[in-house]
Amino acid sequence: MTAVLLGILAALSWGTADVLARHTGRALGAQGALLAMSLAGMTGLGLWMTLAEGHLPVPPSHWTLISAALAALAMLMFYEAMRRGPVSLVSPLVGAYPAWMVLINLALGLRPTLTVLAAMTVTMGGVILVARFAAPEPGVANPPDRRWTLTLALVSSVIFSVTLAVGQQAVLVDGESNVLFWGRVVAALTMLVVVILGPKPTRVQAGVLSLAALQGVLDAGGLFALYAAGRGLDGTLATVASSAFGVVTIVLARIFFRERISAGQGVGIAAVTLGVSALAWLAE
Repeated sequence: MTAVLLGILAALSWGTADVLARHTGRALGAQGALLAMSLAGMTGLGLWMTLAEGHLPVPPSHWTLISAALAALAMLMFYEAMRRGPVSLVSPLVGAYPAWMVLINLALGLRPTLTVLAAMTVTMGGVILVARFAAPEPGVANPPDRRWTLTLALVSSVIFSVTLAVGQQAVLVDGESNVLFWGRVVAALTMLVVVILGPKPTRVQAGVLSLAALQGVLDAGGLFALYAAGRGLDGTLATVASSAFGVVTIVLARIFFRERISAGQGVGIAAVTLGVSALAWLAE
């Protein structure tokens, strides 16, 4: 029961952070929101490692640097997609990244079981339904080209899956906390350069910066909740529960942004959630 509760806590943390990303991304730009979030995450993780784990971050290996660069790219594309919206289109597509890992394993010559292939098929079918039947975003007279939003979400999802594959190797070398810390450092430095060179928001409010910092806390908090669940059966249960973060995002978007969910998209969201949950379970 404790592991499931920790997994639910992770889902709530990530789902809330994703909803905040739409607001902060539109106020600060995708780059500015990611910069504020990364700085908050880097600070929080640095304090955790120093005070709770009793050590300073160690120099990263090349695996960690590659993982960090991929994570920064994936997050930038995800935030840009969330800025363009709607949340009910972007979140399920990005959250389907476990399905791409199956394709990566196929490319590496690994043969998944029929159960895994079935779960991947359900997930991909759900992705198609979500993209096909996503309702227009309320209150937006001239929405951005949905094809570009769809492309950003799907490519971000693919990069997330590659990031996870590389990150698994990085964790073996540097440890989980170190990989997460350097991921935030690389993202912060990259976004700092982009923000300095790019166009600036006309007005930045302290409240928006606070929300972006809260995203960093929620993101790191979700990861720590999964780590606290441990490994083995408890870790599996927590992973399955945490895969519901996309559903949390959509429900919150429905409550706060009044986003409509069509019947066809509802079926697609259910399929993605079911497929990702099955893949998360079978991957352990």
